[in-house]
Amino acid sequence: MKTRIVQKALPFAAIVLAVAGAFAANISRTNVSTYADVNGRIPSTCAETSVVCSDNFNPQMCTNGAQQLYKLNAAGTACPQALYKKIQ
Repeated sequence: MKTRIVQKALPFAAIVLAVAGAFAANISRTNVSTYADVNGRIPSTCAETSVVCSDNFNPQMCTNGAQQLYKLNAAGTACPQALYKKIQ
C-alpha cells in the first residue's frame, strides 16, 4: 500500500520542485534595462554631449572637461540625475 502512495506522489513532488526551482532562479529583467549607457548632458542647458556615461553607480563621476554630466529625465524637461564614468 505504501509503495503505491510513493509511486504516485514522487512524480508530483518532482514537478513541484522543478517549478519552485524555476521561479527561484528567475533573474529580474528590470535590472538589465536600468543600467544603460547614455550620452551625458550639461546640467544648465541639458545640451547633449558625445561623452558616453553610465547610470550604474561608481565613485567616478562622468565629466566633460571640468563639467559634471547628467541624465535627461523621462519628460525631457530637466537633467536631475548624475551620471558616472563608464567602466568597461
